[in-house]
Amino acid sequence: MSQINRESFAAKEIMTPYVVLLDDKARLKDIINLLDKHKISAVFIHNKDDKDYYIVTKTDIINYLNNGGMNNINLGEISIKTIMKGPIELIDAKTPIDKIIRFLIDNNYKRTLISENGKAIGVVSTKDIMKFNNTYFKPAKPQILLFMDNFNSTFIAKHIYKENLEDDISPDLIDIYGGALTSISIITNHIIKKSGAMRQLIKDRRSIILEKYKGITGILISDYNSLDLKQKLYLATREFYRKHEEIIENSHNQETGISLELEINSVVPIFKEENDRL
Repeated sequence: MSQINRESFAAKEIMTPYVVLLDDKARLKDIINLLDKHKISAVFIHNKDDKDYYIVTKTDIINYLNNGGMNNINLGEISIKTIMKGPIELIDAKTPIDKIIRFLIDNNYKRTLISENGKAIGVVSTKDIMKFNNTYFKPAKPQILLFMDNFNSTFIAKHIYKENLEDDISPDLIDIYGGALTSISIITNHIIKKSGAMRQLIKDRRSIILEKYKGITGILISDYNSLDLKQKLYLATREFYRKHEEIIENSHNQETGISLELEINSVVPIFKEENDRL
């Protein structure tokens, strides 16, 4: 059985994907205007000469004012360098979430700057972590498991977890979801190809989690978002491919696509609550 790709659950998954930045030549009034405009509590500063990053928080401003800053006649013109702290440590986008949490706790930080190739690309705050916790660690149940052939966007296997549905499911529901996913194929392709994204959609109050692997995509429809189910879909997709690798590869090499429904029962138990493979 394949192992879970722990790098999937990294800083890039939960960060706010933009950074409010100011040049280090900015003034105090610039910081205050930016804090008010974006309704945020901190601004990052970029020194383009040494390529370091700094930070100014609302607390830093208050401390500055309480320690003599109010006596300055041209308060708004005070250089940002007088208040900013740093340089601050950049955290790589691939850093696991548990290490991000430990970093924040150990340093008593409320936020940290996330980088990729040395460039700041986002911010992870305690608010982001709480939101992530609430969204992805709640109990969730699988409802429909599908596998799609990426070559021709057709479904090659399906299973309904009837025990997790409150009422009988219409046989047409899978086709409805299939049609919906196909009709927004540009969006789904963007999601399954985008590096570092939690690959999922929300439709009709159901979560749709996607896992692309070597020419096929595993699709799980569940009642809630869940890291546990995402991990299991990761395993199930690779197990499904391993079992049918010869058929999948032959059809793609011949550029025909898969024209038959493949056996899925072997991966269905991965999503059972009693399954302990993780």
